[in-house]
Amino acid sequence: MAAQAQFSTTDVTVQPGESQTLSLTLVNLGSRTETFTLIPSGLVAGWVRLSPPTVSLFGGTHAEIEVTLRPPALATTPAGPAPLTVRIIPQNEPDEVVIAETTVIIGAFHDRRVHLLQPVVRSRRRATYEFLVENQGNSQASCRLHLVDTSHRLDGDFDPPAVGIEPGGTSLVRLRMKAVRRQWSRGSRTLPFVIEADQQGFPTASASANFVQTPILPQKVGRRLFVLLLLAGALAGAWFGLVKPATRRAAKDAVRDYTPVVVTTQPPLAGAITPVTASTVPQEAVPTTTAAPAPGRPFSITLQATATPQNPGGTVYEVPGGQDLHVTDMILQNANNDTGLATVSKNDTFVTRWNLAGGSLNHDPLQVFTPIVFEGGTKLNLSLRCDGVGPDAKDDDAGHCADSLLVSGLLFPAGS
Repeated sequence: MAAQAQFSTTDVTVQPGESQTLSLTLVNLGSRTETFTLIPSGLVAGWVRLSPPTVSLFGGTHAEIEVTLRPPALATTPAGPAPLTVRIIPQNEPDEVVIAETTVIIGAFHDRRVHLLQPVVRSRRRATYEFLVENQGNSQASCRLHLVDTSHRLDGDFDPPAVGIEPGGTSLVRLRMKAVRRQWSRGSRTLPFVIEADQQGFPTASASANFVQTPILPQKVGRRLFVLLLLAGALAGAWFGLVKPATRRAAKDAVRDYTPVVVTTQPPLAGAITPVTASTVPQEAVPTTTAAPAPGRPFSITLQATATPQNPGGTVYEVPGGQDLHVTDMILQNANNDTGLATVSKNDTFVTRWNLAGGSLNHDPLQVFTPIVFEGGTKLNLSLRCDGVGPDAKDDDAGHCADSLLVSGLLFPAGS
């Protein structure tokens, strides 16, 4: 054997997302100078970096090689022991391969998230919310769901009340919400609450939502009832004070002026024809049709924005004149996992924003209950602040954040 290699430590523990450096001692057992090529292999080979990857040694000398292990913080990174293998190949004798092995223990990390599909719901008393419980960690999650309501005005049941999720999986849960008391006052009230996914001994995942409770009776109902009562009283007064007395006087005058007329009748002659007038012929009703209002035209556009940590960036879309854009969905795409802040505004009016570090890796959708209307000539602004370029950035995106916003909705004629 031309060489000998051995790790300085065994059973090394490393957390996903962090790095651990090991020392590998390589000894040239031969009497002549030899160049060795070091290649990592095995399940963790893609997470290993060797420095240097090629070593030249005189006969009887040795060298220290740094072996850096950095497993990614992904759900696909398995937790537990894993073999770390390095193959040392002499260039002069490539068949005399030397193997150096050790065992690394990859730790478990926990990343549970709650993503609400309907963050705001309007109703008089009952509503149903749907949300996803996501397990972005590399160990199984077993969470119980809790409703946190500091106002003590809401009550709800989860279906199911607890979820078990494998690494990288999601589970759909429904919350059937009910307001404890009815809302009788004129205006609506907003009741904030929090949904928590809790597992003992692990961080709690949570998401905030709002229940907008509308009144049982419509707003301004008292004023409308008063107007209706006033109108009914005026009609009753006009009937009893004017129309009814005038009708009685006209009837009395008609009876007084009536003169009886004597009429003699004869049986009709044979073959006589009874005249038919136009008033005796039934007339068929002519159906009428009303044109249905024209529906809105589907609209979709993707806004691209780039920025650097030193210079913010953004892009603008101007709605064509004579049309109104009703935005119903906005999806932020953060493919490189950048960090920073993305803000959407209508002209200079704030609409919404995303924390890029808090969103999911590829996209973060926003669905609005009531469409956001952008009138003709209005500008839809996407502003991007780059705090850090994501680790998944390709060569084209190196040195700057690159994110996009998918906007969809309907286009209507102005004022419709």
